[in-house]
Amino acid sequence: MSYNDLINIDDFSKKKETFNTERWDVSFYCKDCKKIVDVDRPNTKWYTFICKECNWKNIAIWTEEGLKTNYRIK
Repeated sequence: MSYNDLINIDDFSKKKETFNTERWDVSFYCKDCKKIVDVDRPNTKWYTFICKECNWKNIAIWTEEGLKTNYRIK
């Protein structure tokens, strides 16, 4: 089963023509800076991310659309 098969299932109500594929890009939200930031990943074996602005590890990982909705970012 491919990605195109999944988005064209009638139950999901998301047709390929109207489905925004860019909404699935992963973004990082620093809970200390209270904004979407770039991060460093010092060890690729672990899911530890460090904010490039404040150097803390209090990072939420989600899609940009999801972060904006959940953390009420304008």
